[in-house]
Amino acid sequence: MVRLSAETLRALMLSDATLVSRHGFSVARRAGLWCFASTKVDAGVFNHVSGYGTFAEPSQSAIDAVTRHYASLGRPTPFFEVLVPGVTRGERALLERNGFTDRGAIFQCHVRTSARPPRSHDVRGLSIARVHPPEARRYAKLASEGFDDRGPFAEVFEHGWIREIKRGRRVAAFMGRVNGTPAATGVLFRGPDLAGLYSGSVVRRYRGRGIQNAMIAARVAHGWALGLRAFFSWSDPDNASARNLRDEGFRTRYEVHIFKRTSDA
Repeated sequence: MVRLSAETLRALMLSDATLVSRHGFSVARRAGLWCFASTKVDAGVFNHVSGYGTFAEPSQSAIDAVTRHYASLGRPTPFFEVLVPGVTRGERALLERNGFTDRGAIFQCHVRTSARPPRSHDVRGLSIARVHPPEARRYAKLASEGFDDRGPFAEVFEHGWIREIKRGRRVAAFMGRVNGTPAATGVLFRGPDLAGLYSGSVVRRYRGRGIQNAMIAARVAHGWALGLRAFFSWSDPDNASARNLRDEGFRTRYEVHIFKRTSDA
């Protein structure tokens, strides 16, 4: 899950050379850890360390390598994303001995491994269809509207999803329409044995109708048809999206905590 999420973010951040230059984006691997950085945008999504204790072995040498990498960029070491309880107390203690403190959970990870296919939904006026490459730009703009994204966030995710939809290798994007009017978005990003649900949004005027639940189920159904049985998605802690995921058979398995140095706050 964490590795596939890192691969997804890397694909989005590095999708457009102009944006990479404008925002100073880079993605590097140090001692197995993924180091996301922006020399011009301070947002945490573009500045963090991924994989600690999940797909990379925690060690003092790894922490030192990460610290040196960010110093070479002229940046303080950003926060480590730490999956709890996936990362052991001892592994978290190593970060604490290096001056990093647990600032609490910023995301939840929800997992669906049910042996049953997703349930069907009947939302009045709603139709859901796969997005084809010619519709990629329209999809991306709709997702930004659904998330109320502006500035670098909208730029990065719009360019990223446009590129991934046009490539069509691991991404299946879906658009929900209400009586023919675009209203909702959602992506399934596929790995070899599991898939992540991303970009799930509903335009404000269409919220509260059960559309997001239908979009979740449609993506799971698509993955199910491909033989996938494990799915995951991230959300803010216990918000509406988290509740909708649980309604569709997902269970909250982990929390993502940020470990950050006080001196780097």
